[in-house]
Amino acid sequence: MKMFPRLGLACMIAIIALTLPPAIQTYAAAPPSIDLNVQNAGPRQVEDTTERAVARDYAVAWQTMAEALKQNRTDILGANFVGNANEKLVATIEDQRKNGLHQEILDHGHRVDAIFYSPEGSAMELHDTAQVQLQLMDGNKVIHSQDATVHYVVLLTAAENSWKVRVLEAVPSF
Repeated sequence: MKMFPRLGLACMIAIIALTLPPAIQTYAAAPPSIDLNVQNAGPRQVEDTTERAVARDYAVAWQTMAEALKQNRTDILGANFVGNANEKLVATIEDQRKNGLHQEILDHGHRVDAIFYSPEGSAMELHDTAQVQLQLMDGNKVIHSQDATVHYVVLLTAAENSWKVRVLEAVPSF
């Protein structure tokens, strides 16, 4: 196991759990399963087309994130992540590169509740309960593997033709 110049192994695993969204598969694989409930969103009602777009774009964001973390590539994040979420993922990938590591996430699905949908339709808050297996890798060798249920608070913002993840924060149980 390589030594982390700035972080201990326990801290690195905690960062993985806190910065990674819960359903991640490789970029070439199908997007993860997203079970989206919009019944309690407000103050605006979520239209059917918006519901489908949010589920699709959130799944693709997880798919992209998984591939970026697996390949230590920051260049593919911009299509799906902006703001704080993008900054945290870029920092995580840079730390991984510096330490000669990468992450693999096996996604077992997401239960997502829309909590807030802004009156003008430009932002949506989601609460995501993800079932994942997180693996910290040194080359092809698994250094640490952990099955986890991770809860996230997510802020999506509407872009030209898609929804982008602006905030992705792991939190204690809802």
